[in-house]
Amino acid sequence: MKRFAFRVAATLAMVAPFLAPSAVAADLPEDVMGEIVQFDRSAYERLVWVTDMNSPYQAHSRAYLLDPDEGRYLGMLDLGYWTTGMQLMPSGDRIIAPETHFSRTTRGTRTDVVVSYDAATLQAVSEIEIPPKRASTVKMQGASALSEDARFLAQINFTPANSVTIVDLVSGAFVAETDTPGCANVYGGGVRSFHLICGDGSFLTLKIDDTGAVIGRQRSASLFDPFTDPITISGVRQGNTWYFVTLAGLLHEFEMSEAGVSLTNSWPLISDDARRDEWSISGFQHLALHKTSGQLYLLTHQGPPETFEDPGTHVWVFDVASHEKIDSFELAERTLSIAVSQDVDPLLYAIGAHIPMPFLAQVWVYFTQGEAAFLDVVKFGLDVYQAEDGEYLRSIENLGHLPTYIQPW
Repeated sequence: MKRFAFRVAATLAMVAPFLAPSAVAADLPEDVMGEIVQFDRSAYERLVWVTDMNSPYQAHSRAYLLDPDEGRYLGMLDLGYWTTGMQLMPSGDRIIAPETHFSRTTRGTRTDVVVSYDAATLQAVSEIEIPPKRASTVKMQGASALSEDARFLAQINFTPANSVTIVDLVSGAFVAETDTPGCANVYGGGVRSFHLICGDGSFLTLKIDDTGAVIGRQRSASLFDPFTDPITISGVRQGNTWYFVTLAGLLHEFEMSEAGVSLTNSWPLISDDARRDEWSISGFQHLALHKTSGQLYLLTHQGPPETFEDPGTHVWVFDVASHEKIDSFELAERTLSIAVSQDVDPLLYAIGAHIPMPFLAQVWVYFTQGEAAFLDVVKFGLDVYQAEDGEYLRSIENLGHLPTYIQPW
């Protein structure tokens, strides 16, 4: 014991000169309680939001603000229980989030609100209470939509009856709830109209007046076959044209306006030969569109049709004008969702599932324990690529528990 004590004392004596400077207490500046740092968007070339339902901890869903060029986290929003994403106002000054909260976090009185966040401070500045019926869905596209002038917000409900809540974001008031039986997932198109996908392959158009009240309802004919080849809800928009892909890889172009919804074109993204090789659409956010170049990006993998929501391994690139496939590239990681920035030299964003073990170890785990074994070790990140050629640039790691939705800002 004496010998051990002597060694400890000798060791401390040796390192004491190096510890001495840090042992001196420093006078730290006093923190200013409640100080809010302003966020300057002009300091960044590109920004992107990634929304995470935070499964299995859905009581505190999150949205992460990221700098894709430097690979940094910049901010975070807590969006309450099981978020279905946000609406980024075209003006850039506000972020709108339909949220659900319980008085005891996971139980108690339920309150649904539409929250307005200041984009410069990421602070909540107002709330509009709405009926406590907001739908909690895994795929976030189409859960809510803005009117063309960003004055009104439409939010889908599920009780399990379908309905839509309409909110006036200018006056800060709940306007109305309207029933939409058999129709869910809402999209904008036209100055005063919202459009919902219906279970029989048709669309329901709701026309509203300047107060937000529904003054007209129009149901289209069946525009796709929901039984043999349904569309997914992950659409992308160019003006009043919306693009949706079917499970078999057929792209439908829909015109959505105050006059209603019409099918204007259909063409294959996955050819018959590629389908025979079991190429399929992938993930949660299958499509991305670079609007100025007209290039459409599709997330794909090889697997039978029922695996259409499995992570993707490749991105295929198409020219919307010619309907031609112009490029394809393999991704660095298996990917849940994709999006593309809208600048001249665009970046492709991908939510990658990173498994921190060598490839051969992954193969052994897969064949011995199955895919479920990876759920305990997978780590998600935002992988950043050059959209032009698929060159992998960087990854922003440790991106929550189940991020699925990407929104370039």
